[in-house]
Amino acid sequence: MAEIIKDEHPMLRPGLGRLKGKVAVITGANSGIGRATARLFGREGAKVVCCDIQETISPRIDQLIQQEGGQAVFAIIDVTKQADCDRMVATAIEKFGDVDILYNNAGAGIRKKLHEHTDEEWNFVLNTNLNAMFRGARAVLPHFIKKGSGNIVTTASTFGLLASAEYPSYCATKAAIVNLTRQMALDYGPLGIRVNCVCPGAIETPRFRGFPPRRTIDENTSEEQRTRLASSNKALLRMGRPEEIAYGVLFLVSDDASFVTGHALVIDGGQTLDA
Repeated sequence: MAEIIKDEHPMLRPGLGRLKGKVAVITGANSGIGRATARLFGREGAKVVCCDIQETISPRIDQLIQQEGGQAVFAIIDVTKQADCDRMVATAIEKFGDVDILYNNAGAGIRKKLHEHTDEEWNFVLNTNLNAMFRGARAVLPHFIKKGSGNIVTTASTFGLLASAEYPSYCATKAAIVNLTRQMALDYGPLGIRVNCVCPGAIETPRFRGFPPRRTIDENTSEEQRTRLASSNKALLRMGRPEEIAYGVLFLVSDDASFVTGHALVIDGGQTLDA
C-alpha cells in the first residue's frame, strides 16, 4: 500500500522561474531530499525527470509536481546499473528534448564497523553512492559536452568531511564524492560544465523519523532527543529540513551560481563548526 505524506514540505515557497526552460534529471526523487528538490525544481519552472527505485509514496513525486502545474515524468531507475542511468538521460531527451541538470541524489548507508561489513554490504554502499555518481555523469556528459553547458550536483554529506563512528562505507564514499566533484570540475569546467556537491548534516527525512526538529531544547525534549541534537548540531539545536537542502541545490544549478564549480556546499546548521 502506498504511503501518504501530508504537507511534507512546508518551507517551500512559490517559484520565481529560476529554472524556466531547463530540464533536470534527479535520482532518489521520490523521498527525502530528492523529493523536496524535485518539487522545488518544478515550482521554479524546470521540466523534471524523477528517478527512483521505488514509487510507494503517494502522491508520486511526478504527480505532485503536475498537480502544482509543473511538468514531470517518473522513471524506475536502479542507479547501480549503467543501462538504467543511460535510460534516464534518454528519457529526458525523449520527453523534453534536452537535459541541462543532473542531480545525483540517490544514496545508501549501513551502520556497521568495518570488520562487520560483508563484501556485499560494502559494495552495495559503494555502488549506490560513489559508482552511481560515476555512472550518471558518464551517461550525461557526452550530451553536456556536445551542447557546451550543463550542471551536475551530487549529494555528499558532512560525513564526507568528518569521520563518524560505525559508518565506514558511508564516510568513505561520501568523501570520495567530494574529491571527485573537485576533479570533474577541473576536467569539464573549460567545456562549460559546472560540477558541485552538497554536504547535508542531520536532516529530517524518513531515515531519521522519530527525531522531530526542535529549535530549542526545552522541558519536553526527551533524553534521546537531547543526545541526538547535541551530537548532531551544537549551534541551531535541531535537525534540518529536506527543503533547506533543496534550496542549496537550486542555488548551485541556477545562474546565481554561474561562477561556482568544484564546491562542496555544507548545509548543516553549524554541525561542523567546532570540528
